[in-house]
Amino acid sequence: MHWNKTIAVEDLQSLSRQTAAEHCGIEFTQIGDGWVEATIPLDGRTKDIEGTLHPGALGILAETIGSIAASLCIDNSRRIGVGQILHVNHPVPVSKGPIRAKAAAVSILEDSHLWDVEMRDPNGTIVCVAHLTMAILDR
Repeated sequence: MHWNKTIAVEDLQSLSRQTAAEHCGIEFTQIGDGWVEATIPLDGRTKDIEGTLHPGALGILAETIGSIAASLCIDNSRRIGVGQILHVNHPVPVSKGPIRAKAAAVSILEDSHLWDVEMRDPNGTIVCVAHLTMAILDR
């Protein structure tokens, strides 16, 4: 799978200015052929009342990197990707950060995309897996 445009990690970060992603401290770290990687910290912006990572923060992380990745596959002048279904599994509580997430394409069709997002703690343990379906609509 190849991106529709050439883009650097710094460009991805600039797309997140003044968004929920920036508020939560999400930082894009790598981009490859068909995948995007980012991190989210475990701090006051992302903790729950128990002091562990709020599961909703992982939903924001998955939606953010999957949506950005989908936008790299389409002609943004005439199409837009919108999150349609986000299925998130949280097998373990997360007490150490940052969490690293990698979104990879599963299926890229003209009107829908499916992205898998694996999220790992600093030890490399999978702490969350998400599946994001994106509807690709005309502007």
